[in-house]
Amino acid sequence: MRIYTLMEDTACAPDFACEHGLSFYIEANGQKLLFDMGQTDLFLKNAVALGADLSAVDTAFVSHGHYDHGGGLAAFLKVNDHAPVYVHEKAFEPHFSHKPEGIKPIGLDDALAENPRLRRAGGVIQVSDTLTLFSDITGADCVPTGNRTLHERENGQYVPDRFLHEQSLIVREGDKVVLFTGCAHRGVVNICARAKELLGRDPDVVIGGMHLFSPSTGKSEPDENIRAVAERLAQTDSRYYTCHCTGPHAYDVLRETLGERIAFLSAGSIIEV
Repeated sequence: MRIYTLMEDTACAPDFACEHGLSFYIEANGQKLLFDMGQTDLFLKNAVALGADLSAVDTAFVSHGHYDHGGGLAAFLKVNDHAPVYVHEKAFEPHFSHKPEGIKPIGLDDALAENPRLRRAGGVIQVSDTLTLFSDITGADCVPTGNRTLHERENGQYVPDRFLHEQSLIVREGDKVVLFTGCAHRGVVNICARAKELLGRDPDVVIGGMHLFSPSTGKSEPDENIRAVAERLAQTDSRYYTCHCTGPHAYDVLRETLGERIAFLSAGSIIEV
């Protein structure tokens, strides 16, 4: 399995664009997959530079209803004329961030909500023999406090986002299993635990953001919270590649516990499993 980081907040070389967002291109089982599409169409530029042909993607996924993961959806639909795009059934509901200047919308483009290429998901979806999409997280351990600045709307009022619109992807190839998260707003510990329930074992590799840094406040989670996450992850048999909303400080703290079992991904990086 080969995973290309098409978009992330940092770039591994000056030739690659970066922005606050995330996008992975995945080659596995002879299939081409896209998981998230960044904030704009910049992920397309990086795909060209990496030799990833997005017009040939077979299946695409949007991890949750925030602009930095699905903002490039329209651009993808233009360059690819056939791949179904799996979105959670709640992904196009309004989502907001409480920023210093006030509450701002951070959701997906409503104009795309009824696009016939979209496939609505929820619970556990067996997309194929090797692809499982799930959103039914029940655990509540080590949930990021940075979620407090994020909201949904209920009966005309802003309320804390429950992140029911967030989904994660399990990809199997041979005897290897990789779990992809978007931001892990429901808590990476809880997402990994649910993946283990579905698989009967820990994933070999977990890739994605952990939301241990809040762009709204510019602050990382308290170190004791980050260490609690690290201690739980250290009890698994997985290796971790993180990025995006984890943030550099939290990554350094995680590495104190996880050591070589965790690495950071930037736009332009390629890894093989």
